[in-house]
Amino acid sequence: MREIIQFDAAFDIRNSRLVSGVVVWDQKAVIKASKSILHSNVSSLFVAEACACLEATKLGIEMSLGSVTIMGDSKIVINKCQTTVRDKLIIGAIIKEI
Repeated sequence: MREIIQFDAAFDIRNSRLVSGVVVWDQKAVIKASKSILHSNVSSLFVAEACACLEATKLGIEMSLGSVTIMGDSKIVINKCQTTVRDKLIIGAIIKEI
């Protein structure tokens, strides 16, 4: 069965904090897991979205999901995950973990 993992991030630029949220659904729209994580010292919205994507990936691995679709609303993060070109910015280090 193929699960769907959705992620999103809420970024507080003034305090450099992020809350990332992750939800795992099955094909019948039953919630299998959810998780929220508070991060500090986050430098930008792009880093925030990359952290949220990383948390989604880690949750899928922790749950031993064999076949998943990971969905988020950050086109930049998704595009960087799909390329083989290495990014030398902070976001590149996070993408490498994904």
